[in-house]
Amino acid sequence: MKPRQPTGPLETGASARSAVPLDDAAAALLSSARRIFETEGLPALSVRRVAEAAGCTTMQVYSRFGGKDGLLQALFEEGFEALAAAQQAVPLSLPPAERVRRLCREYLRIAAERPHHYALMLGARSGDFDPPAESRARALRTLTHLVDAVGSALPATPDRAQRARDVAQQILALCHGWATLSATRIVDGSRAVVVDEAVAALLGPQGPDRCTNPGHRP
Repeated sequence: MKPRQPTGPLETGASARSAVPLDDAAAALLSSARRIFETEGLPALSVRRVAEAAGCTTMQVYSRFGGKDGLLQALFEEGFEALAAAQQAVPLSLPPAERVRRLCREYLRIAAERPHHYALMLGARSGDFDPPAESRARALRTLTHLVDAVGSALPATPDRAQRARDVAQQILALCHGWATLSATRIVDGSRAVVVDEAVAALLGPQGPDRCTNPGHRP
């Protein structure tokens, strides 16, 4: 299976929101929201707190973002943009199983480096905030990198496309579980080689020799 060139906003690291330049007030508000969110987490984020930190009024938050939910929407999309950019950076020229391994490592890196974004991306909610269907669909398209890589690593069979989707979802569940357990320190996040080995097992005979070897760093 030939690797597919990524298309669409979240696959290439851009979004419909980021394509439209923010004015100075909106940029200041988003920067302040990001800083509060990344250092103190979701509970600390409020319209008044963001406005004060940005030197703006609460009315400017509502006029630019529609309120707290709009800020959360922007942060939600930021998280998936970071994930898409990280996945986009994994070379298509790598052997398929190695590309799967690298995609998984990038997923875990984003989860570790942006824990609050990651929690928001994967279900943390505040009040009535719920990403619109369009944003959820764009976010889900980041999975196509993994599906394509898995498909290339699997044997050529009539059901390879469906099998690739199934295995990619299993790998995603594995990575999410490891990221979550690492965040709560139930497992040692630095031992991500464990994930490499589990991914190789999910890929089957096509994967282990190319996914785990002494040259790979934990």
